[in-house]
Amino acid sequence: MLARNETIFKWVLYTLATAACLFLQGGIFQRLTIWGVLPFVFPLLAAIPATFEGPMSGTVFALAVGLVCDLLLPEPIPCLYTLIFPLAGLCAGLLAQSWLPAGVLCSLVGSAAAFLLTDSFRCLLLWMAGKAAWQTGGFVMVREFCVTVPLVIPVTWLYRAVFRRTHKDD
Repeated sequence: MLARNETIFKWVLYTLATAACLFLQGGIFQRLTIWGVLPFVFPLLAAIPATFEGPMSGTVFALAVGLVCDLLLPEPIPCLYTLIFPLAGLCAGLLAQSWLPAGVLCSLVGSAAAFLLTDSFRCLLLWMAGKAAWQTGGFVMVREFCVTVPLVIPVTWLYRAVFRRTHKDD
């Protein structure tokens, strides 16, 4: 069990790593268009830390990431990321706890689940609003994930470095 100051230090490091990724998303990735979509790093930020920290801590961190995303991104669906990212964090944390050890493969599967949850929920809500979202939304989801997949490796390494730095004695 980590002492209180060590726990605070750990989550400050996770927050700084997330802020660096948010800076890259806003500063660089927002200007890259590949196959008509932008790399979208936010679902990775919700899922990958949960693979290292487990379902409970990962879910709470994903909730915080969802709140930040809802504040940063203009979305026609209010609180979309606040609702979906904790579920993505929970799935990723349970995945790492039960089936796959935390690492690149687990991060890849957890990120795929986060994309699937986020975009499926977005399509469902748009469909309920009377818009045809399933035909184009599914294809956009696949393209968006394919464009973002190469970022899984550096984001996993970043969060793994934070995890190892803060869990030396475990």
